[in-house]
Order: sequence, then C-alpha cells, then structure tokens
Amino acid sequence: MCGRYVMALRAGELADALDAEIPAPEQLRTSYNIAPTSTVPILVERYLEHGAGSGTGFGAGSGAGAGTSGTDPTVRQVHPARWGLLPRWASDTRFSAKTFNARCETAATTPSFRAAVRRRRCAVPAQGYYEWQVEQDPETGKTRRRPFYITPADGSLMLFAGLYEWWQDPQLREAGDPAPWILSTTILTGAAPDEHPVEHPDEPALSALSRLHDRMPLVLTRQTLDRWLEPEAWDGAGAETALAGLRPAAVDDARQWNLREVDAAVGNVAHDAPELTAPVSRLF
Repeated sequence: MCGRYVMALRAGELADALDAEIPAPEQLRTSYNIAPTSTVPILVERYLEHGAGSGTGFGAGSGAGAGTSGTDPTVRQVHPARWGLLPRWASDTRFSAKTFNARCETAATTPSFRAAVRRRRCAVPAQGYYEWQVEQDPETGKTRRRPFYITPADGSLMLFAGLYEWWQDPQLREAGDPAPWILSTTILTGAAPDEHPVEHPDEPALSALSRLHDRMPLVLTRQTLDRWLEPEAWDGAGAETALAGLRPAAVDDARQWNLREVDAAVGNVAHDAPELTAPVSRLF
C-alpha cells in the first residue's frame, strides 16, 4: 500500500521536472509527511480545445478526460487534488479516507474506480514513500512497526500511477458557490516482489521490498507513462490491458530503489521535516 509519501519540490521545480504547466502554483503545498485527505499535486494530460492555448480550463465541465480526438494536440498540467478518490456518487468527503489506494488487480471493476480507469488517469509525483514493516519484538514478544523510506537511488522523481475524479459538494452547490467541485485522486498499488527473498539474491532492493510489505505503489516508467496519461477514453479491454502492464514495469523500476529505516516520528502527521527521511541512526 501507500499511505504516506514525500513531495517537497516547489512548484517551479516540479514544473521543470515534469515538463508541465502549473496553472495555480500557489495552491500546491510541500510536505515530507503527506497523509490521506491532504491536498497533493497530480499530473494530467488533456486535449487542447480546437488547438487553442492551454489556459486553465481543467474542470468537471471542461471535458477533461473525455477523449476529444486522438489527433488533437495535448498539454500536461499539474493540479492540486484531494488524496482519496471521491466518485461522483459519494455522499460526503469522508468517503475519501478509504479510497487513497486502488488495487490494480480490481480497479477496472470496483465501483469506486472503474469509471476513472477508463477516462480519468493521472500520475502522482513523489520523491519517495514510507512503509511500515510489521514484526514481533524478539525481546518482548509484542508486535512493532518499523518505518522505512523508499526512494530512487539516483534521486529521480517517482510518478505513481493514479486516477482522478471530480466530485460536486452538495453543500457548496446548495449555497450557490460558483466552484462546488472537488478534484480528488488515488494511487494504484500492486503486489510487491515475490515474498521469498531467495528469488532475488543479487537484487537487494527487491529482496528488501519482498520482506517489507505485500503491496507497493505502482510507478509509471518510460514504457507505461505516455500510455497511462493519454486522455482518450478506453474500453474495458483496453483498461484491463493497461492495468496488467503496470506491475511488471514497476517491479523492474524498483530494482534501482533505496530502502532505509527511519525514525518512528514519521508516524505522527504533525511531524513534517527533511529529517524524517534520514537513516534512523542519525535522527534526533
């Protein structure tokens, strides 16, 4: 799974790293300890209307993700979104507390995600993510959770495969608010590398991931990014094929990751500092 991650690049740095526009940079926030329901940046690709300037018209009524034409020019943009998908039929924002991850094996058929898989796909940029290893303390016999920080060894940006939706807040609508729509997102996860580390004797990152957790966020690679972001709508078969291709590419990319144990302070969302990503022996 992916329940905490780091995105501390400022808007200008993020725009350069993604080669994308950021129409509202003042709405983006940086954090070393992002938790579900926070506002996070997402990368989308949309068609330019009639070949005109890109503008900022990414919204529920703008036709984003509608698949205007496979020959129309497109633009990539970064927008702020609530982490935790809100399908259009959600009763209130509390629904997003349980939809911050989507399983790639079932996303195409799960009611909360299936419409977004076909029409509203995105990438969620991250510098790294946290995962907790659950084990038994040999001295006390009690269960303990040890946090680890996972990040590309070369310092490059991770792009998690994601989905997005527009949800209309009924209270804002009834109050006559001119902008009652909330943009939300989820991160796709898949099975971690094989559970038996012996399968990866010469690949320490995969061996470590296999011991850490049974799930992992699925990063987009050069082979999967363009296909995943294309704004054209897919049919059911196209969605299933694309989802099936995410995990093999992500596991291959994970061979170049670095994992290090960090301090338990990351478990408290009130803590937000670069030191959270440092090896545990050097913290505090």
